[in-house]
Amino acid sequence: MWKLGTTSSHDAPVTLAGLWHRFRSPVDPEARRNLDAIWDGIAPELRTENQMFGRHEEGCGATIGVMPRCDFACRGCYLAADANRIPAMNLEAVKAQMRILRQRLGPSGNLQLTDGEVTLRPINEVIELIRYARAIGLIPMLMTHGDSFRRNPGLLERLMTDGGLEEVSIHIDTTQRGRQGAAYKYAIREAELMPLRAEFATMVRDARQSTGLTLRVGTTVTVTPQNVGEVADIVRWIQENADVFRMIGFMPVADVGRTEAGIGRVDVETLWHEIARGLNIEPENTDRLEENQWWMGHPGCSRVVIGASVCQPGMAPQYLPFSMNSSEHDRRILKSVLKRWAGVTFRADRPAEALARIAGMVVRAPGLFAWTLPRAAWHWLRRLDQQNPLGLGWRILTGTARIDRLMIASHHFMSAAEMATDEGRYRLRHCVFMVPVDGELKSMCEVNAAGLRDRVYASIVSDVNDGLDTAA
Repeated sequence: MWKLGTTSSHDAPVTLAGLWHRFRSPVDPEARRNLDAIWDGIAPELRTENQMFGRHEEGCGATIGVMPRCDFACRGCYLAADANRIPAMNLEAVKAQMRILRQRLGPSGNLQLTDGEVTLRPINEVIELIRYARAIGLIPMLMTHGDSFRRNPGLLERLMTDGGLEEVSIHIDTTQRGRQGAAYKYAIREAELMPLRAEFATMVRDARQSTGLTLRVGTTVTVTPQNVGEVADIVRWIQENADVFRMIGFMPVADVGRTEAGIGRVDVETLWHEIARGLNIEPENTDRLEENQWWMGHPGCSRVVIGASVCQPGMAPQYLPFSMNSSEHDRRILKSVLKRWAGVTFRADRPAEALARIAGMVVRAPGLFAWTLPRAAWHWLRRLDQQNPLGLGWRILTGTARIDRLMIASHHFMSAAEMATDEGRYRLRHCVFMVPVDGELKSMCEVNAAGLRDRVYASIVSDVNDGLDTAA
């Protein structure tokens, strides 16, 4: 959810007024107001230096009912038991959800286009929803198992060119059942799915090259006691392919929806120990990785590490976290950037707009760009290669070495029993992941575990039946 990057595909033309607005206000005033309102609502004990909710991020929102049906039968699934019998919500109702989320998330807000497998809906309707989200100022991320792209070559490119899709998240793990191909359909080890991950990486690279458009990609993994021991292997693979996958989110399975009974649970400490192992961090230094975690709301809900992954021929990938605690240099630069530019984002900017925004930032803080950032870059090179930092810099510039931004996150959803506790209610107060239900924003945990998804599905069925009665 860290807001970085530029895009190259928009419908509206670049205007002088738009360029001037970005130059004059690098941080959108609406985004700043939203952040201030969120920050005021956070409990004082959660307003820490590593808290991003209300400081730089407005959180995330998701649709519901877009396509309840899914053609997979996963062991860990948060959908309702009768989801496959529920029709898709009409387009106008979904758009109404987006408008509610736009008020909360602000300009360039993070929208997850989800609920079931969205690509099973008629593709022209999926394109319409993506375009509408972009038109009202949201950045839609299509959440998918990805097999529709494998079964329908060219579908991903069409969503990019016709819909303006810029973000997609592909869920891949051994809890899934229904993949195309005998090697993947009943995979029981994550190692069996590494060729599938490589297939998606190639697909994304090809789509970017053939369209000339930006596509930011994440991947998610449901974690169970059966596959937690392979989390480190997944992390190593992601580092090697961080040019494609900029984010990986691990989700310990929760006792909600139609999740298989007795599948087991994974605690946060065990998960992050395995993540650290994948980053080649020694066991005695695992606490150091935890010190570099950012919070999004309550730390029991989401934890995030943001950093750079460096890949060089013949060497294991290196990961450099970036936080208030990663180094004193990083602390100084982050304090300076967040003080001036908290809430800034380039994700919806075309190149000219991004340059105008950067120019506005340079005019307001020339020392940051002339001195602080170059000094920080030199500091990072020295941390990565103490013997020859200049050589590493040259290898990165010439493409011999590759440096990619990589965010690693864990998301911990609650069961109904957990929500009923004092801590559960406290976590709900600080939820960063919201869903519109009956015109109000509700926590995704409430949607998953408190019967709200069933309520939405019942309303969809009722609306369809009312329409049939009217037609009759």
